[in-house]
Amino acid sequence: MPEPAKVSAEDQALLNKFARSYQTQTQLKADLKEAKTLIENVTEASDEILLLDDEDSTSIPCRIGSCFVHFNGDSLTEHLEGKKATAEKVVAEKTKELNTITEEMERIKKVLYGKFGDQINLDAED
Repeated sequence: MPEPAKVSAEDQALLNKFARSYQTQTQLKADLKEAKTLIENVTEASDEILLLDDEDSTSIPCRIGSCFVHFNGDSLTEHLEGKKATAEKVVAEKTKELNTITEEMERIKKVLYGKFGDQINLDAED
């Protein structure tokens, strides 16, 4: 059995950075999923509004926070377009952050696996 490699302070710093990056990556994935779900829901709601006739679109309740606000069809469509645009910006930002952190994690993995080989496991068990 090979002798276990000694863990230096630099190695420990890299391991800690990898662990923090992993936590950040997990949160970014959750944020991305939430923003994508919001986009899907807003798109579905917009489509439903288009199907309403003029009489039904005079007062449409929309939940904002913990209360409902009544909109007419046009103003609700504008409101939903704004929410969708904001969510799309969030998706773009979070995707960019996720790609950056994933690249950094891959770089750290290469360094640590190069030194420790199969003595460590940095791959997530999803």
